[in-house]
Amino acid sequence: MKLTINADSARGCYQEVLVALKREMDAMLSHYSRVLFVRLDIRQREYCGDNAPMSDFCRKLKKHVSRHYKTVRIGYLWVRELEKAKQQHYHLVLMLDGHKVRHPSRLIRRVEDIAEGWDWPRPYTPKNCYYFLERGDEEVYRDAFYRGSYLAKERGKGHKANTANNYGRSAVRVCAD
Repeated sequence: MKLTINADSARGCYQEVLVALKREMDAMLSHYSRVLFVRLDIRQREYCGDNAPMSDFCRKLKKHVSRHYKTVRIGYLWVRELEKAKQQHYHLVLMLDGHKVRHPSRLIRRVEDIAEGWDWPRPYTPKNCYYFLERGDEEVYRDAFYRGSYLAKERGKGHKANTANNYGRSAVRVCAD
């Protein structure tokens, strides 16, 4: 299947982010025939050289999702960016069992609640922020991959401490069946 990316060829993109996105999508689809794919932006008020706040955020969100939806596999990919603002922001893709999570509205509210509780700015939810990936539906897979590939753009990356990463992901393994 040919996949296109949402990046300007003149500015480039990070290949490892594209590989991580595809790996997470494929792993989730190996476990679930229907996967909810959600795209959000998380902002912070202050600069932080490492990604500890985002790691804590993902850990808290995963704990909530596991308990609320009774699911164990939660796929995600985030990238760190810092452009004109003095604090970083994160682009985030979440992937959940689409049989248990049928619409992202409650999930988005939970993301907003966590951010509010930590005194972060309200997360940004883009229009048409979600897709339902169905195993075997290549058109929707391509659309979601294209949307998620925006995370791989080079612009805004690299502004971090030497020990911090430009991106992070879950480690969902492909089903061995």
